[in-house]
Amino acid sequence: MMKESMKRFFQEAKPFFQWITTVVASVLLLLAALSYELTGDYMGIFKFFRTIAVVEDHYAGDIDKKALLDGAMKGVVDTLGDKHSTYLTGDEFKMFTEQMTGSYAGIGVYISKADEGVFIAGVIDGSPASEAGLQRGDVIMAIDGQPTAGMELEDVSLSIRGPENTSVVLTIRRDGADRDMTLIRRNIHMQTAAGEMIEGTDIGYVRIALFSEDTGREFTEAYQSLRAQGMKKMILDLRNNPGGLVDQATLVASNFVPKNSVVVSYTSSDGQEEQFVADGTDEVIPLVVLVNENSASASEIVAGDVQDLQLGPIVGVRTFGKGTVQGVYPVTKDDAVKVTVAKYRTTKGREVEGKGIEPDVVVPLQPNDPVDYQLEKGLELLQKP
Repeated sequence: MMKESMKRFFQEAKPFFQWITTVVASVLLLLAALSYELTGDYMGIFKFFRTIAVVEDHYAGDIDKKALLDGAMKGVVDTLGDKHSTYLTGDEFKMFTEQMTGSYAGIGVYISKADEGVFIAGVIDGSPASEAGLQRGDVIMAIDGQPTAGMELEDVSLSIRGPENTSVVLTIRRDGADRDMTLIRRNIHMQTAAGEMIEGTDIGYVRIALFSEDTGREFTEAYQSLRAQGMKKMILDLRNNPGGLVDQATLVASNFVPKNSVVVSYTSSDGQEEQFVADGTDEVIPLVVLVNENSASASEIVAGDVQDLQLGPIVGVRTFGKGTVQGVYPVTKDDAVKVTVAKYRTTKGREVEGKGIEPDVVVPLQPNDPVDYQLEKGLELLQKP
């Protein structure tokens, strides 16, 4: 009786098993085809999942499955051998988005790197860092007990930032002595462009921290305000500016380059020639641009254009040399891939990648120097008869 029942069950279930077999076979064929399309290897995707399975099943230590997958995704992009292309994890994508919008939860410092380590390049007025007495030139030795030696700047920024109203402990070295400082993170809206008149002169000073979504508007407002106050010459400070949005760099340049100047050109990944053209102005004023080894990307575009158009001298040291354009493409709502899509050229067609912008007047500056020698040189050049 049991034998008859089983026989009848398999006969009745045969169409279902045939359907399941067809679906599984179709999925395997689809995966094989996709694997071949992506890697030229029918077994590529299967190798990927098998590798993860082997690690999960046999590794003797603890495994963070999310970190495992993030590492695998980073590995895919890292094989390009392009230091500017990367997979952005959830935390990294969040920080990138915050940087482009100019709003984040943190303590309100600009950081940079020198031989001494990671140091504070600037402090935002009214921020937790300002209220705690942090100063330009302070070296950040550790964050919550973790040494910063060997850390990338992005990792340092991620460690300093965090949820609003949480604390972070920085070990600060100043004048050879270390001390721990506890700061409470707050929501920071970073003004990326701000200016002031140099007292007793007709020279305006404008600093751009980076090129985010509001930079063009902020710079234009600062520039017009200074012009109304009598500015006839300008110092543009792009030191420690990591770059950002090329369209915002074009909007900034429109305030001081001649009309219809080509700010940047590039060949896209599909072979198309593209240009960003500034509206420009008829009222071109003398200016000096300050740069350093941490001026990169969009800041190098602006400095290079000023140099190409002979609008004024570049003062400082050779810039970073990042002459590529990245596109950021979300994978999900929480992560993304940042990949190089083009190499850009300045007004006269100069490529910056790996070369940087050589200043017209070389002036080194160390974080602990008592005087801003680069700014002093800029003032000197503009005050010459």
